[in-house]
Amino acid sequence: GWRPYQDAALQSLVAEGKPVLVNFTAAWCLTCLVNERNAFADPAVEEVFRRKGVVLMKGDWTNREPAITQALARFGRAGVPLYVVYNADPVHLEPRVLPQLLSADLVRNTFAKLPDR
Repeated sequence: GWRPYQDAALQSLVAEGKPVLVNFTAAWCLTCLVNERNAFADPAVEEVFRRKGVVLMKGDWTNREPAITQALARFGRAGVPLYVVYNADPVHLEPRVLPQLLSADLVRNTFAKLPDR
């Protein structure tokens, strides 16, 4: 399941080397809802998350929470959706921003280089 986004928890997970996907979303965001149905709810994607030990965090910006606004701003964004991946590639340790429109293949391939856990 999705854990609520908390910056301190994210930093701790990243420092431990755990793969993390942060989903900044809002209940009123149609693109977010489509991505959740078409990419995140795909059984093969859910299996990759499980096999690779991906920690899922959700930053709910429905009520424009200031902590989420600050997190979005760190990536130069003024709104959702924003999908950020940490530690998905053993070679490149910088966070990776995924496109605003996701596919199940894109999400699965994002974590393909990780060993199973």
